[in-house]
Amino acid sequence: MKTEVNLAGIKMKNPVTVASGTFGYGREFSNFFDLSKLGGIITKGTSLKPRSGNKPSRVCETPSGMLNSIGLQNPGVEYFAQNDLPFLRKFDTAIIVNACGSSIEEYVELCKVLNTLDIDGVELNLSCPNVKAGCMAFGNTYEGVKQVTQEVRKVLDKPLIVKLTPNVTDIASIAKAVEDAGADGVSLINTLLGMKIDVDKKRPVLANNTGRTFWSGHSSSSCSYGLSSGTSC
Repeated sequence: MKTEVNLAGIKMKNPVTVASGTFGYGREFSNFFDLSKLGGIITKGTSLKPRSGNKPSRVCETPSGMLNSIGLQNPGVEYFAQNDLPFLRKFDTAIIVNACGSSIEEYVELCKVLNTLDIDGVELNLSCPNVKAGCMAFGNTYEGVKQVTQEVRKVLDKPLIVKLTPNVTDIASIAKAVEDAGADGVSLINTLLGMKIDVDKKRPVLANNTGRTFWSGHSSSSCSYGLSSGTSC
């Protein structure tokens, strides 16, 4: 059976990828699963500089799953380039880096670096609900999404997929902004917001108040759509 796909200009031997954030950089899972069987790996959100993430509590259980509010903790792109990318390149799979930032300038500088690395594409994170600046702050309006995507497109030659948030009133218009700005595809979607209340303390359990929803039997997985061809889930 022929399983090859072309997702937004990224050639993959099959349409199976992992969702950014749920797979880290693959090291832990490589002890249990041959990463070369995947069509692609979308990395954990990676920023220009290291991020410590949100203060605890950052994870809590709910009756139907769990919430997390990690806040894009990661070691930064320099560490990724020196340590994680060489490890990932040992496997026969496409490497797509989830890129996050707190300002347009930070997104641009990060993507300048990513453009020089041996990766197959970039997933621009305009959708994380667990940070105070950047990401969803840009991702909830047509103008914000278009401006960030346009500026990144100027410095990035590699295939560009933009990850969108569902926490908007009209996601179709946001997706149109991505297309108008010259991206190659969209990733639908990042997770829905959720909150757990401690009824005794009368306050949210998570320090960030809200978090990303992970339902029982499901993860924050998304589907990526090439604007000209291909679909990967």
